[in-house]
Amino acid sequence: MRAPPFEPFGLLHLVTVAIVLAVIAAVVAWGRRASIDDARKLGRALGATLVVYYVVESVVRVTMLGVPPVLLLPMELCSALFFIGAYALYTGNALALEVLFFWAFAGTIHALITPTPGEGFPSLEYVRYFVCHGLLVLVATYAVLALDLALSWKSVLRALLALQLWELLVAAVDLALDQNFMYLRHPPPSPTLIDSLGPWPVYLVSLELVGTVSFFLWLGVALAVRRLLPARPLASPAVA
Repeated sequence: MRAPPFEPFGLLHLVTVAIVLAVIAAVVAWGRRASIDDARKLGRALGATLVVYYVVESVVRVTMLGVPPVLLLPMELCSALFFIGAYALYTGNALALEVLFFWAFAGTIHALITPTPGEGFPSLEYVRYFVCHGLLVLVATYAVLALDLALSWKSVLRALLALQLWELLVAAVDLALDQNFMYLRHPPPSPTLIDSLGPWPVYLVSLELVGTVSFFLWLGVALAVRRLLPARPLASPAVA
């Protein structure tokens, strides 16, 4: 039996998001209570989990959901974050952690607020969709609150520059493979918020502006949280 269509902002959607947020809160709270060394150990475990999850999900998407293998290339922002996040959490590299935070909160979090899964609960696609994006928001939150990632306006500039370079790479892959990763060549087929940002290529410029504003807004949120939850005395800075 085919699962019912997804209803955005319906009771099931809100309950699902509440569950995701509860899991994030529980994991981050443990990281805050633990010593910085133990918090980093869990961070490395979360990094390994990202890669394992991506591999398992890729197999499921191809064998059970009929997704063409070419679409498993980590060219989408969220897909790339699985590997960037794994590297960031495992090594503590400051730039990778900054990219993880700003890309996830300026981009991935919108996938939870305005999701577009192909089917509703209890379909495999529904579960996969929310686990995937919830996991990325979890690790980005963990980086700031449990690993004491320090952010500044320079962090925003570095994350923005990394985004521009990534888009150039994705554009080259799109042309070479005749794909539409990150919707750089045409808008998504299903209705999304992109539709309100103008036709192609206008929406590409609009997304850049929205993304830049979002980066600075999330910097403000991170700095406000840091004032409420100052870095622990034993915390050492991330490896540059």
